[in-house]
Amino acid sequence: MKRPPEVRPSALMKFAVPSFIGAAVFLVPFSLHGEVNTLLGHIKEAALSLLDGRGPQTAAAISAAAAVLAVAAKFFRPAWILRDEILHENLTGGALWFWARVAALPIALCALPGAAELVEPGGLASAFAENAAFIAGSIVSRLAALSVVLGLLSPLVMDFGLVQFIAVYAGPVMRPLFLVPGRAAVDCVASWLGSSSMAVVFTAKMYDAGYYTGREAASIVCGFSLAGIYNIYAVAELMDISYAMPQILLVSYSSMILLAALMPRIAPLSSVPDEYARGRSLYAARRGDGRRGMSALRWAVFRGTAQARRMTLSSYMRESRYIMFSLLFGTVPLMMTFGTLLLLAAEFTPAASALAVPFAALLDALGALESRLAAESVVFAFVDQYLAAAAGHALLTEADRFACVCLSVVGLVNLTEVGLHVWHSNIPLKLWQMAVVYAIRVGVSALLIVPAARFFFPL
Repeated sequence: MKRPPEVRPSALMKFAVPSFIGAAVFLVPFSLHGEVNTLLGHIKEAALSLLDGRGPQTAAAISAAAAVLAVAAKFFRPAWILRDEILHENLTGGALWFWARVAALPIALCALPGAAELVEPGGLASAFAENAAFIAGSIVSRLAALSVVLGLLSPLVMDFGLVQFIAVYAGPVMRPLFLVPGRAAVDCVASWLGSSSMAVVFTAKMYDAGYYTGREAASIVCGFSLAGIYNIYAVAELMDISYAMPQILLVSYSSMILLAALMPRIAPLSSVPDEYARGRSLYAARRGDGRRGMSALRWAVFRGTAQARRMTLSSYMRESRYIMFSLLFGTVPLMMTFGTLLLLAAEFTPAASALAVPFAALLDALGALESRLAAESVVFAFVDQYLAAAAGHALLTEADRFACVCLSVVGLVNLTEVGLHVWHSNIPLKLWQMAVVYAIRVGVSALLIVPAARFFFPL
């Protein structure tokens, strides 16, 4: 039997120091200026403060750059775009993506201050400008700040061996219970204490690199990546029930864990092809070496240091650039276009009311007093969870507000955040599949959430 390989102190430090810093930055909350958040969250909030009041202008600038570069890539095909893998991936694609990137520019211009005053108030044009302003000011500005912070800090978590280290310990639990690899625990914890957008970016990157199959990646982003604590608090605050955060977290995360075990076992996630993006598992490619009698800790450290040794400054900067450009030129223009149009459709068509009918019937059968309004709010949550909070703010009873918050965040696959990230990634998941996943998540979780709401807030 071969002797287990020794881990050099320099390799151990290269693995341990960046991984520890990355874990602390992303996962450890602390209080600063009266606000409790992770260091990532505090940095993001500081970046947002620099954009305070400039969200529409930021969205317009990013949309303009993306539109010009997309047109250049399609019609002029400069070598500096076509030869750059990151630019090529985020600026080229089918006709839908091209026109969505181009359309983001005029939509973003409609979001600029004063644009709504140029049209007659109360009409379709006015609503279009207001919805565009909401997307630009409330969502795109957050994403722009997050893209820079994530780009600079994410490689610490993803590329210095922490994923491989956690996978050794989490694998025995994750695979039988959730049907996903142990390394998916990183996505879950990152989204739990960070943001769902960040978790989707992680998962898409790991899928492209060959760490997940298509089915595993789809199961993670639609079933296992939990909604972030701070997103839940924001929704609860908007619905005037943040004082019930302990109960909300207990019920929401209990529901999410149950759904994480259920969703990969049923359609549509169970029907997603169980194939790797590169045709093979990158993680399993070196398994022929075996553990060679090493303990779990030693094997985990060996796996982590092996990954850390491959990282250089140039590879770090490349990973940072990949994440920044994916969000700024890939996701922001699409969110500007599709987010605005989806909000407009929800406001001016009967689609939301019609789609809410089965949810209203279920909520009514479970004892919700304001089932129709709560159901419509849940339908809006498929577009954006903050839109659900705006609609559900009119709910009068504590129990129904509580249930609405929990259902909105447990649904998870909202289009303006998680959905568009997934849709624009290479994860083999279609829009209709995400809609079905959302409906199943809401329907199943309602069986737990509505009775829990009645228990915590009896009439």
